[in-house]
Amino acid sequence: MNISGRTKLFPIIGDPVAGVVSPPAVNAWFQSNAIDACMMPLNIPASNITGFWDMLRASNTFLGCSITYPHKQSAYAQVDTMTERATRLGALNTVRRADDGSLCGDATDGTALLQAIGQAGARVNGACVHITGAGGGAGRAIIDALCDAGAANIILEDTDAARLAQTLALVEQFWPNTSIGDKGPADIVIDATPNGKNANAAPLLAPEVVSGCKAICDIAGQHGQSQLLNTAKQMKKIAIDASDMGYCQVQAQMAFLFQNQTAF
Repeated sequence: MNISGRTKLFPIIGDPVAGVVSPPAVNAWFQSNAIDACMMPLNIPASNITGFWDMLRASNTFLGCSITYPHKQSAYAQVDTMTERATRLGALNTVRRADDGSLCGDATDGTALLQAIGQAGARVNGACVHITGAGGGAGRAIIDALCDAGAANIILEDTDAARLAQTLALVEQFWPNTSIGDKGPADIVIDATPNGKNANAAPLLAPEVVSGCKAICDIAGQHGQSQLLNTAKQMKKIAIDASDMGYCQVQAQMAFLFQNQTAF
C-alpha cells in the first residue's frame, strides 16, 4: 500500500484498539476496488473524542470512520443524519463524511451477522432465535436485524437486567409482530458477548439450547478456538464465527460508505 497526499483515510476509533481486526480486511477491499484509501486504528479516550469529530468535519482527507467501544453511543449525537436502524438503536458503528463536512451514521452489526447466517445456509425468516448478550450494543443491533428479517420468535438473555429491559422495549416498540419467549427450542443460537475470545471459556449457552438448534453463531470466537464453535462442529451444526461476520461487516460498511456509487 502506497500512501500519498491524495490518499483518503477511514480510521477505526476506539479505546482500546489494539485488538481490532478490521484494518487488514478493509484495506484489502480498498485495494481490490482500486480505491486510494487506508484504514488505520486510532486510540482515542472518551475524554478526548470531541476533538476527533471536529477534525473529521474539517478535513476532506477523511471518508468517515468506523467506530468501536466505547464510542458507539456518543457518536449518535455527533452526526447530522442517520439511517432508520441507527435511529432505533441509538448507536453507530459507521460514519460517512460528505463533501460539505456533514456526517451521516449507520449501524451495520446486525445486517452483517444476518448476511453471514444466510451465506452459511441458515434461514432467519420464520425462525426462533435464542441470543445471549442481548443487552449489549452488538446484541441489540443483531436483534433489530433479526426482527426486520422476519424472525418469528426471539429468546433473550443478558446478565444486565437494565440493558435487557432496553432491548425488550426496542422490540415491543418497533417490532410488535415478533414474539418474545423465555425458553424453548431454537433454530438459531447466538452468543453476542465477548466470551468467545477466550478459548478456555466455557460456553454461556446451556447444552440443551445448543443441541436442539440448526445453526450456532459466536460473534467473538473463531473456528477451532471457541468452545461453542467446537461444539457446533462436533454436533455437525451450521457454525458462524467472528471472521464470517467480519467479512460481511466489511461489505455492509463499504456499501454504506460508497452509497449510490456503482464504480470506483
